[in-house]
Amino acid sequence: MTRQNETGTQPDQATIGVPIPPPDGDLFRHSATAPLLTVLFDNPYEQFTIRELGRITDTAPQSVKRAVDVLDANGLLVSEPDGNRRLISINRSRLDDPDEPVLRVPQPKFHQPVRTAVDELTSEIASITGILLFGSVARGDADRQSDIDLWVLATERGHQHTANEIARDLGQRRFAGDRYEFQILVETPDSARGQRDQLGDLFAEAITLVESDTLSELKTAVLKHA
Repeated sequence: MTRQNETGTQPDQATIGVPIPPPDGDLFRHSATAPLLTVLFDNPYEQFTIRELGRITDTAPQSVKRAVDVLDANGLLVSEPDGNRRLISINRSRLDDPDEPVLRVPQPKFHQPVRTAVDELTSEIASITGILLFGSVARGDADRQSDIDLWVLATERGHQHTANEIARDLGQRRFAGDRYEFQILVETPDSARGQRDQLGDLFAEAITLVESDTLSELKTAVLKHA
């Protein structure tokens, strides 16, 4: 499970944490293990049935089931009953992917809503040069009543209204059965520099979801003068 970096010279290695010793010693026994983990890792917010995983990996369902049972016993998967089926997904709390900063969010239940918000923002606002997650969700002490707070840097003015519309739309969606309120603040580099004193604490605690040279330079300027 590797991904090529921007220069094409050295792949970034994505990893999944394995308990030592593994609770089930058959962890590395099944030939289906590696292809299953690859599919689940590449689709961390999706759930699959045993039959679907068998079709995708060209593996017999019984072989998939045996591998899934072992991976589940070792805490690498999340398995949810759905009638007569099992819905299988990767255990995102075990992942470390340099290409997916959303996985740095401490509480996995917020991964999907945060990822969706980033996708919506970058799709609707072309001039985005940075997105930060801050507040209780970034700190890892959020509850079901907590807002998802996002700070957006855009090179062009006038995008706050679009961000507000995105926040309202996201607030009406359900993620794993729950709804969340989103608060999205949009600044330009010029307006952000004018709020340097207020941004120090935000930058210090935030998780960077979308990075750029413009954002990096702004963070350096703010934090060095905080």
